[in-house]
Amino acid sequence: MKLVARTLLTSAVLFFFGLLSTVSVTYSRIDTAPYRGKKSLSDSRNISRAYNINEKRAITKSVTSAVKVMSIDHTGEGISMASGTYFIYLGRYYVLTVSHAIVGACEDTVVTHFENSSRCIEFALVNEQSDYAIIEVEKLYERKPLSIMNAINFKIKKLPKLLDKTFYTGYPNNIGPLTVPGTIAGFADSGHIFLNSYAWTGSSGSGVFNQDGKLVGIIMALDVGNTQYGIDVLENLLIVIPTQHIDWVEALNR
Repeated sequence: MKLVARTLLTSAVLFFFGLLSTVSVTYSRIDTAPYRGKKSLSDSRNISRAYNINEKRAITKSVTSAVKVMSIDHTGEGISMASGTYFIYLGRYYVLTVSHAIVGACEDTVVTHFENSSRCIEFALVNEQSDYAIIEVEKLYERKPLSIMNAINFKIKKLPKLLDKTFYTGYPNNIGPLTVPGTIAGFADSGHIFLNSYAWTGSSGSGVFNQDGKLVGIIMALDVGNTQYGIDVLENLLIVIPTQHIDWVEALNR
């Protein structure tokens, strides 16, 4: 599918420029009095009754492992804001995100969740061709890391299927975490997944989970097509880098 390959490239470029912004950018801000109820509205257990127990577990896993990734490029005075998923392996902590979100050095990259932050220890693996990055980070409190071994085993045990339900949690436009449902709409010859959902600037790198709580992949970009009227952005069709493309073995054997 030549069109798919061209679309993937165009999409990645589009999201790169969407994420890279100058320090003068204006972010969304909500000034309201804090909610004083008995249970926090942002509690990971505060999930709609429309979902069954397995789906609620998947949503909770998505919410509690989501992090914001900020990378600074001092040469161009640019800041990249993206999303990522928090993992643990043998007592060490990692974040999986997209490589196009990494615009600065390790010391200029930080992972956050609300007021909590974690410094980059090293870039375990940055694969620009497949557009993903694995960052070793300090422990991040108030986040629940996923087992890397589960992600690796999932590559062998089960492949995603057409019309599987999905959930992802990210930090679009520097707000969130926001959790968004979706459905697997199809597959590219390259193995990339087409997801019928929604995403915005900053959603790149978000981990996508199926209804069983298994990591399907990470959001790379919106789909983009060229028409006689110009570029057509399909804002409800996302391109996902599948779990099968993530080489944890190379990252962990450094």
